[in-house]
Amino acid sequence: MSEQIHQSTPSVVPPPAGRSSWLLVGAGLGAMVAACQLAVLIGPLLGAARQALDLTVTGLTMVVVAQLAAMMSGFAAGYLLGRRAPAAVTGSSLVLMLLGAVVAAFSPSAAILTIAVLPAGLGQGAALGAGAASTGQAGERRAQVRLALGFAVLVALAFGALLGWFATRSLSWRLACLATVPSAVVALLAVVVIAVAASVRGTQPGR
Repeated sequence: MSEQIHQSTPSVVPPPAGRSSWLLVGAGLGAMVAACQLAVLIGPLLGAARQALDLTVTGLTMVVVAQLAAMMSGFAAGYLLGRRAPAAVTGSSLVLMLLGAVVAAFSPSAAILTIAVLPAGLGQGAALGAGAASTGQAGERRAQVRLALGFAVLVALAFGALLGWFATRSLSWRLACLATVPSAVVALLAVVVIAVAASVRGTQPGR
């Protein structure tokens, strides 16, 4: 009798806990840097680069289309992979953004500039995708986290537009390409520290 009662009693399974808050912070930092760099690269910098490299309208269009296409591809990949490994995706995207910014800053021709925006756009999209995916795993705070991330990305876009305009007008378009490098390096270090700390505490960044 007691065995039947025991078998008929449903087991109580606790609901899955939300992802570590620190991992969400890392994904959010990556998304903010991505938005800032995007605003810098598509601002007045392109006009100055066009004059310096003698870009035609077609060449300039190719640069913009290449970056946007890479960003959309990166967003899809970042959204899919960011659910399982937000720290790995965010860290990789920041490395791609750094690579793209450095290559773009030293581009001697329109062809090299077009190539440079590919890793930059891919990294921007992946970081934004990982950030969007991570908000869906915030548990009961999902709505608040999404709202906070959206606001932070908008602020980063506005700041990037101002930063790009100021750096291009005051310094040069090449230095403007490097304007987001310090913040990307800081964000990358923060993501690595967060991932290591989460791993030590038993929270796997990729799960």
